[in-house]
Amino acid sequence: MRQRTFLAARIDQWSREHPRRLDLTLTGLMWLVLGPTSALAGLPAFLVATAVILPLVVRRRFPTAVLLWSAAAFGVQLLLVPIPLPANLAQAVVVYTVAAHVVSLPIRLLALGAALAGSVLAGLRWSTPPEYPVNVLKNAAFLGILAVLVWVIGNLVRGRQANMRALREAGARLEESRLHRERFVAQRQRVAAAREIHDIVAHSLTVVIVQADGAEYAAEHAQPWDRGDAGRVFATIGRTARSALTEVRGVIEVLREADGPDEPRGAGLGLAELGQLVDSVRAAGLAVEVDAEPAAFDDVPTAIRFAVLRVVRESLTNVLKHAGPHAAAHVAVARAQGGIMVRVEDDGVGVRRAGATGSGPGYGLDGMRERLRALGGVLEAGPRPGGGFVVEAAVPVAVLSPSAPGGTGEAASDER
Repeated sequence: MRQRTFLAARIDQWSREHPRRLDLTLTGLMWLVLGPTSALAGLPAFLVATAVILPLVVRRRFPTAVLLWSAAAFGVQLLLVPIPLPANLAQAVVVYTVAAHVVSLPIRLLALGAALAGSVLAGLRWSTPPEYPVNVLKNAAFLGILAVLVWVIGNLVRGRQANMRALREAGARLEESRLHRERFVAQRQRVAAAREIHDIVAHSLTVVIVQADGAEYAAEHAQPWDRGDAGRVFATIGRTARSALTEVRGVIEVLREADGPDEPRGAGLGLAELGQLVDSVRAAGLAVEVDAEPAAFDDVPTAIRFAVLRVVRESLTNVLKHAGPHAAAHVAVARAQGGIMVRVEDDGVGVRRAGATGSGPGYGLDGMRERLRALGGVLEAGPRPGGGFVVEAAVPVAVLSPSAPGGTGEAASDER
């Protein structure tokens, strides 16, 4: 049974892949079987049979032309041959072909009409007395019903083929859409990862550069240079570098794990991490005061915590880079009006300086705004009236966009 099923499947596949060879084979077999049989009725019958069967080779390519030829050959048969021929089976194949492969409904109806008209004419020509009227009715009805069944089967096959084509086209469109969606997601992940790494590296390198510059100056000018101070400088550099390495590895792990968490492992998500962030900036020489409510991060989605701490970190990084010497900063984090309010201000120079803006989308203040906008938040920044610079952000806790970038949002570290 399995072997027969396998063989039938192979034959079906071959016939679908080579329809012209199939038509040539079937036409040859029909002519070899039905041609000699029709020849028993005489030479005209053999010629008519040949004329009806041979055009089946091109029935798929020229179905309308084959229909007209078959109708003309049938008319010749009615004139010259008084009996039905086995080759008349080929005319049923022609009707089926038109119904199954012609898109035009008028042509398909023409084939049905020709088949029904031929059934009536055949009933009149092939019926015999003594009950001639009854025989005409029976023969015409039988042939007409057969013609209708063949035509209906052809239409059903055409409909199935059309449905299969539509399904294949729909599947192709869905696959193309899926590929576009995957490419879009991959591109968004790459951009988000690049921005996240920029956040991490920009902050950490700023701390390292400040510490290294201070150590270099002290080594050249301090008399004497205290070894304990040097140890603290290098310890700060080491801690900052290791922290940056850990966070970068976390970003890479998120990219490797498609079903992993939205935030990189090791990313700061609470007051303790806020304290560590401020300590690292203080170690770089910036005086920072923190005013954070103990319950500021309670019942807050992880993506919002992450974005808030990123705003604080990038704002303090900008203070280090652009506020000038002897600047001090103040950080306030509080819950208000159903969200989290963040304010980072300093008493530095407080003006936009050359080179302070990012070099592309997703950096600087624009990057911070993009990060918060994805979470339904807003950000405002500008010089303070009394000198310095201030960054204010508000993020509603109850509004969290499903497309929020979570832990790999847009970076913001180069603008004042």
